[in-house]
Amino acid sequence: MPEIFLQRGTLGFQIPGTDPMKRRILAFFAGVDYSVIRKILFKHWKDRDDAVLVYDYLPRNLNYTNLMAKSRFCLCPSGYEVASPRIVEAVSTGCVPVIVSDGYVLPFDDVLDWSKFSVHVPVRRIPEIKRILEGITMKRYLRLQRRVLQTAQS
Repeated sequence: MPEIFLQRGTLGFQIPGTDPMKRRILAFFAGVDYSVIRKILFKHWKDRDDAVLVYDYLPRNLNYTNLMAKSRFCLCPSGYEVASPRIVEAVSTGCVPVIVSDGYVLPFDDVLDWSKFSVHVPVRRIPEIKRILEGITMKRYLRLQRRVLQTAQS
């Protein structure tokens, strides 16, 4: 598992923004474009949509953790590392991880059924991310988000 920095400074689970009905951002990502997949993500989504927020460098007036906590889905594109801390950050804020990858081995996949609390988007479908996420019914989203919270607390 990668090293992560949790904003709260402890591992207590006071998850911000857990009310799924108050999450007004469809999808969020902020990070550097150091991988091929991230470059594709930026090409299609950076500064292009009000519902799918994609940033390379987050403006100073915005807070990374708060944006995750206000988002229904957090984009987690695979990169050069074995495991991204973004996945753990998404789960810790109650944001449903969207694994953007082809063949990425997820952390603890031998004990966690990632399909129960995350969404997988193949790289070739990056241009369709908004349509894919908007196509997830509220019932399914609420089930995924509830399972994210359960995973964070276990």
